[in-house]
Amino acid sequence: MSHPNDPREPDESKEPDGFLRAAGAARRLGVSVKALRLYEAHGLLRPARSQAGYRLYGPEDLRRARDIVGLRALGLGLAQVGRAIAGDADALDAALARREAELGTEFHGLRTSVERLRALRERLARGHVLPDGELQRALGAETAAATVTFDLPWPWAGERFELMDIGQLMYLVGPLGSGKTRLAHRLAQRLPEAMLLGPERFEGDALDRAWSGLADEERQAVQSHRGWLVEEGATDSVALRLLLIALEASGGRRSLVIDMIEDGLDRATQETLMPWLRRRVRARAAPVVAMTRSSSILDLSRVGPGETILLCPANHAMPRLVAPHAAAPGYETLCSCLATPEARARLVRAPA
Repeated sequence: MSHPNDPREPDESKEPDGFLRAAGAARRLGVSVKALRLYEAHGLLRPARSQAGYRLYGPEDLRRARDIVGLRALGLGLAQVGRAIAGDADALDAALARREAELGTEFHGLRTSVERLRALRERLARGHVLPDGELQRALGAETAAATVTFDLPWPWAGERFELMDIGQLMYLVGPLGSGKTRLAHRLAQRLPEAMLLGPERFEGDALDRAWSGLADEERQAVQSHRGWLVEEGATDSVALRLLLIALEASGGRRSLVIDMIEDGLDRATQETLMPWLRRRVRARAAPVVAMTRSSSILDLSRVGPGETILLCPANHAMPRLVAPHAAAPGYETLCSCLATPEARARLVRAPA
């Protein structure tokens, strides 16, 4: 029998009067059950209780929770969220100003891309044929990094491979023995100025060395992101800190390839991390490639624009991009490679 405070309480249950239990409300809002508990602990939410003791979230609770989630996405701490909801205009204005600056940066990048594409089309309309390499130069360095060509490692025996669409966030997936680890290492060699975050990141004084290599402003950013994620429900850990340090290193200008991103991260942390990571990756200048077999890291129902999935089949067929919907070729194989964080934690890592 589930305890009233157990986050594993039935997630599909809906009370007759339309109130949702915690897991259903969390899924509706796109947050973890632990996050809802956190909002309640800080006095931001006050859900009702069923006769059996389950928390119940009605329409007004969900509306208020959406406001909280939106303010958290703007970077507000829980105390700031409370003040903003209570009508503190200064707290809200500071968050909106930050978001405005972020959108301004994104807008500038989009406008530059549009201008490049327009100039390229005008040249084509005048009958110009672009010499080799000029297309990539016209589109800009950030787009050029989205395509890499290289010889595949074992078990593909050196076959030539062209990866046309890496995206800002790529998931690298495959069963044990599929070669995905070697492919991840080869990608780290081929992507511009890429950094590989491998299993050795947990060895010895790796955390201290990674921290000492950051500039002061990068350290401040890591501390801020860590505090935000922990407030949201993540568990503070060496694995989380190493990941944040890698994302902040060099101001996000280096491509990052992560070997088994879920290693050392519990379910709550994975579920809290991914929405944040999606927002963070959109602000980076270089892509992030995350090797994973966790269904909480790669939630196929939440894959969005700028995200791609590269599957390494078990039969050593060529790696292929797979779309995140049931009709797509390779989708069933992809699903078979993913497991819950709890199941992944019971597996012994073997060379892939």
